[in-house]
Amino acid sequence: MIRLSFLILILIFCLINNSFSNQSEGEKLFVQKKCITCHVVGRGRFVGPDLWNVSDRYSKSDLIKWINNPENIYEKYGKKPYNQGYPPMPNMNVSTSESLKIISYLKSLKKNISKESTVSLKGKINNFSNDLNKEYEVNIESVMADKVLKSDLVKTKDGFFNIKDLKGNIAYRVKIFHDGIEYSTDKFYYMPDEMNKDIDLTVYDASQDKKSIKISSAHLVVSYDEDSDNLLFAEIYNVINISKEIYIGYNSRLEQARKIIQFSKFKNIENLAFPHRSQDTLLVEDDKIIESIPLPPGPRRIVFTYNKPMDFFNTKLEKNFINKIDLLTIIVPESKIKLKIKDLEFTKKMSQIDELSKESYMTYSLKDVNQGKKLTLIFNKNINQFLSPRIIVFLSFLFISFVIIYIILKKGLLRTKK
Repeated sequence: MIRLSFLILILIFCLINNSFSNQSEGEKLFVQKKCITCHVVGRGRFVGPDLWNVSDRYSKSDLIKWINNPENIYEKYGKKPYNQGYPPMPNMNVSTSESLKIISYLKSLKKNISKESTVSLKGKINNFSNDLNKEYEVNIESVMADKVLKSDLVKTKDGFFNIKDLKGNIAYRVKIFHDGIEYSTDKFYYMPDEMNKDIDLTVYDASQDKKSIKISSAHLVVSYDEDSDNLLFAEIYNVINISKEIYIGYNSRLEQARKIIQFSKFKNIENLAFPHRSQDTLLVEDDKIIESIPLPPGPRRIVFTYNKPMDFFNTKLEKNFINKIDLLTIIVPESKIKLKIKDLEFTKKMSQIDELSKESYMTYSLKDVNQGKKLTLIFNKNINQFLSPRIIVFLSFLFISFVIIYIILKKGLLRTKK
């Protein structure tokens, strides 16, 4: 799966987040290793204990054990959890070098933080609807894990809102409603030394006009894992709403989720997953995957991954296109596996991506793929895959065994004749 993750990172470069560019290594790790989802510094108890002056309360070796793997601390002191009233800390898979950076970061906060400090939240509603003068009632949710503990309503003035003296030891979510659609931020946290946060929400008038939605391009990235003998896939769709309204799709009274756009799906695939997205936002059926989040004007990228065990001779995948796709690109490591595409025209060339060209990847480009067309892919292993060391040893064993049996039988026949 490492190879597939690498390919996805190359092709989805727009998803790279540069927001950490000015932060220290320890501060980045505090977020990346999810310390921020359980701990605050100087602002009281959260899911886990307050880390105020934590370097004065524990030895450096104990802090490293805490961050590396808390089970070491529970075993050392014979109690789990160590701090009563809190859940046990999970193993966050942090290395010793990373632990030292986090410890250094926490130590540096002492001079920057006032204990029991509060935070503030400012926001702006970017209104692209026909009712430009509309004011909103903003719902500020205080969230612990996935549970909403408190909900406060604040009205906007000239499209702005400002809330002061919020607790800094909780997560928040901001929601508003416009034209029957809920607009919401993701759950967010305050950094230990962060005092203010600015939130923007953008609203549009709603539309159900399918003509405004199109798939500008799609990539099917294929890799092969020799150890598990599995084909690994990542499908990447670039969808665009060319209108000035948010597309809300359709749903019946019996359906809670809206059908925004559907993607055709190969049958009999395994381990279907959606990187960077909650699986609840995509509906999975036997032959399709359905996006359920309304689509505002502009682009959206949708990614899903899966695998398919290789058959001995060839592996066949089929599906019918639900949408028209302007350009479909299939990327295959032809040094490991061969691909045959049936009944559709395509152009084939070596991959122009530097990181992939060294691996002998080929690209198959299919233009103007129309709705209703069938995509049939047939994968075969290269001869070098059949001649792996294990198979060579096995074939050699069979050959030697055959020779030995032949010699034994031949000697037996000669003795019988005598």
